[in-house]
Amino acid sequence: MNTKAISKLNMALDWIKRALSSKIFPYLTAAVMLLCYYTGGDILAVYYLAVLAILMLLFLDDLTPLISIFLFMSVCISFINSPSRTAGNSDYFFQPAILAQVITLISILVIALVYRIIKTCATKRFKPTAVFYSLCALSGAFLLNGLFSAAYTIGNLLYGMLLCSLYLGIFVLIKDNLKLNKDSFKHIAHNFVALSILLIIELVVKYLTLGNLYVDGGINRDLLSFGWGVYNTMGMLLLLCIPSVIYLATQYKHGYLFYIYSFVLLACCFLSMSRQTMVGAIIIYPMCLFMLFLQPLNKKIHIIITAVVAAVALVFIIIYWKPLCSALYDIFSNVVTDDGKLNGSGRVGLYLKAIDDFRKSPLFGEGFFCLSLSDWPWGESVSGLGINLHFYHNTILQMMGACGLVGLICYTVHRVITVLCFCNNVTHERSYIAVSILVILLMSLLDIHMFDVFPTFTYSFLLAVLVATDKKPERKPKIVTITV
Repeated sequence: MNTKAISKLNMALDWIKRALSSKIFPYLTAAVMLLCYYTGGDILAVYYLAVLAILMLLFLDDLTPLISIFLFMSVCISFINSPSRTAGNSDYFFQPAILAQVITLISILVIALVYRIIKTCATKRFKPTAVFYSLCALSGAFLLNGLFSAAYTIGNLLYGMLLCSLYLGIFVLIKDNLKLNKDSFKHIAHNFVALSILLIIELVVKYLTLGNLYVDGGINRDLLSFGWGVYNTMGMLLLLCIPSVIYLATQYKHGYLFYIYSFVLLACCFLSMSRQTMVGAIIIYPMCLFMLFLQPLNKKIHIIITAVVAAVALVFIIIYWKPLCSALYDIFSNVVTDDGKLNGSGRVGLYLKAIDDFRKSPLFGEGFFCLSLSDWPWGESVSGLGINLHFYHNTILQMMGACGLVGLICYTVHRVITVLCFCNNVTHERSYIAVSILVILLMSLLDIHMFDVFPTFTYSFLLAVLVATDKKPERKPKIVTITV
């Protein structure tokens, strides 16, 4: 190959690197995902994300832009082509031509991922940390789930291996392939903003196009299904975007526009009709506000905006007090049964089952496949995948019931070490990363996000960012010159 050809190739690679690392990239990705979503071009969305992920893994030194792929993977399945019975109930992804392409793309992506991990370790860039060792222990607990229980199958081992790759594999891939600075944190935050725009559009379209959504003055939230998830998933993702949006409000001269936008996101969290998101928003949003007001940039404007929004909200609540109370009662009414017992919309029964399974197999649990449809309070599984894999809808109880005492201890140690990691170096940027992780953890106390494939990608990435910045930068000693 001559010098001119090599020069052109280097220019092309440089252009690819700059394009993938651009702040415009996540917004372009959001537009592509929306186009594929509403046209049913799911396979195009899969190609788009897979090819770009492979290019990132092969050519980027800094894997920060990979967060785009992880986030938009969560929303790449359209309503019409979804296998879920709450959406299209389609066999689209099981058609041989489609399935073969998906498997091929995933296989190439896994090869690129493994190559990058091997390269990172071979070049001695990877540095073990306390969080890494805690993830190793947690992965061991995943692999041992349900061992010696009567319900144990090969599926327990395979799912344990999947969780290992999602937690430990992604963490090892990301942690030492990051070059983090203030611009990097902004770039990460812009990805969440782009995702939030997509989510709001899809939510608003549902409200505008579903004619039978409004029933007897209330909202039939069971119809809020999006193909890639239902209202709880939508609510979790919306809430997950809020810390990044408010972080950007502290980074730009006109950042107050992001702050105003955060109120739109907050409203959409409630419009998702997800009760756990509503409760989570009441916890997370004030935490973000506290960090916002610690920053001097646009502080007076932020205070004025807060006062105006609070006043408008108060007037709205006073005017519509009775309808609001009625709506909240309808939303939260089935948390308690007619005879006054706590039901949690069926979750309490799952919690009791988790404790019972822990008693049966206290060391390694009953495994991730021990729950059957007869234990499931919501009838038939909604996934449409035909896999008997259900969860207790609480992270701690899930570790107890599925992985036993070994799993519970490993998860507790992991959680304590991550908290200590954050406390090692408390900064403005790391605080928003920590709050974003907290969103996933809080929502998982009432749901399955920590054991679902796509949210764990995001969790592992954010955790890697937190660990990669756990040491305070060394200050150069001041040199004092004395002149005589």
